[in-house]
Amino acid sequence: MKIYILGAGSIGSLFGALLARVEEDVTLIGREEHVNAINEEGLKVTGVEEFTVYPNAITHAPNENPDLLILATKSYSTKAALECVKGIIGDKTWVLSIQNGLGNEDLALKYTKNVLGGITTNGAMLEKWGVIRWTGKGITRIGVYPKGNSRFAEEIAMLFNAAGIKTKVSDNIIGWKWLKAIVNSAINPLGALLEVKNGYLLENDYLQDILVSIAREGCMVAQQWGISFEEHPIEVIIDTLKRTSDNYNSMLQDLKRGKKTEIDYINGKIVEYAEAIGLKAPMNELLVALIKAKEALVR
Repeated sequence: MKIYILGAGSIGSLFGALLARVEEDVTLIGREEHVNAINEEGLKVTGVEEFTVYPNAITHAPNENPDLLILATKSYSTKAALECVKGIIGDKTWVLSIQNGLGNEDLALKYTKNVLGGITTNGAMLEKWGVIRWTGKGITRIGVYPKGNSRFAEEIAMLFNAAGIKTKVSDNIIGWKWLKAIVNSAINPLGALLEVKNGYLLENDYLQDILVSIAREGCMVAQQWGISFEEHPIEVIIDTLKRTSDNYNSMLQDLKRGKKTEIDYINGKIVEYAEAIGLKAPMNELLVALIKAKEALVR
């Protein structure tokens, strides 16, 4: 199977490295410094497992149509990234988003009807160019977006599982995308604003109440859009904080690096969906404003 990974950052590179152990035709598309390091010394994974693989690594779109195009860019780069590769999205190409936030799959549907949504709870960080730390194993869920099933999705799940990426197929992937967005909408901004590890959000009684209020607001919006959940968002938030208690969330890491966050595609999207049906999401709206204010301080 010919696989391209568009956006070879931390999670994209982790998936690429794991897939390269079982598939020969894996190509990572990423930044020049990262690509050069991979081509010179291979892609190294540390942490949960330690190994080195030698996938193809390039900085631009190749010429051939892939069977699978994995979107792993930041959400704010999705539109530009898809424009760059639209010429290689063939009739039989499937696009799989494993990105955070809402709306990425909707953009992909403008280029092909073959779209898979995905979420993952695997943790990864870029230690240095060419080196990815796998910080924690998790579960990946994929499915036809917004709902439905496909034999191809089952094939991808089998491939991912063979590669060591524990994967399940869902016929309600939009529900899982919303679930993760709601979880991130509560955890990420609070951790980023207070500059604390995830575990502290569970230790502080004031923050526990705020987490619940944010989640309830997101659930209210989702339910008005007909979204159904297979797990309770508040229970998932608590479980996530326990499992990742020693981690600094990705939004905080972006701020520490002086990078733009994905706040517009997490809390901002919840506000956008609320307003589209005449509702308000004041807590999410406040968090968007606060994170944007903090972005202005650090950039």
